[in-house]
Amino acid sequence: MRLRPTTLMLAIETTDPHPDKGRLICIAYKELLEERERIRVVRSSAGEKAALASLEQVLRGCHIYISWGGETKIVPFLTAKMLVHGIDPSPLLAARHIDLYSLVSSRLGLSTTSLYEVCRFFRVPVSPVLKTARPLGSGAGHRAPNAQERLGEATAKCRAEVTALDKLTRRFVPLLMAVYSDLPTLL
Repeated sequence: MRLRPTTLMLAIETTDPHPDKGRLICIAYKELLEERERIRVVRSSAGEKAALASLEQVLRGCHIYISWGGETKIVPFLTAKMLVHGIDPSPLLAARHIDLYSLVSSRLGLSTTSLYEVCRFFRVPVSPVLKTARPLGSGAGHRAPNAQERLGEATAKCRAEVTALDKLTRRFVPLLMAVYSDLPTLL
């Protein structure tokens, strides 16, 4: 029997990338190799605090978490928001964080580094929700989405991102084990 660390895929959607201007829309996470992702949709400031407190508890039992763009976006945003709401950010900072975007950017030399395009290059099935597209409401003939539609889009994107991260992580296990040689076996 091999023991493996608890490894989570983590994604968030926000109204603005800066925590002093934006708010959390949703948090999605899923354990590596598990089928079901968990989504916390945030509808208010109180909901933001509850979602962050829930994430803090999940991270307490986590050894490693994997994100896309987490070093520059997810971790700073969540850390600042946790502090604002009086939630201890240490589990976020204590768990080992692997930013697949950073790994792809620094080690693979691909011409594009969007999650959608990287998955396509490595033949990892990915939801078209992640494909970079012009925002709704831009251009003639498009109407601006209402709040419920934006929430649905953000939730779908979070779900698609953690699923893509899970599949891409499985594909990258040999690279991850070579680059992070101090990690225990992920699979």
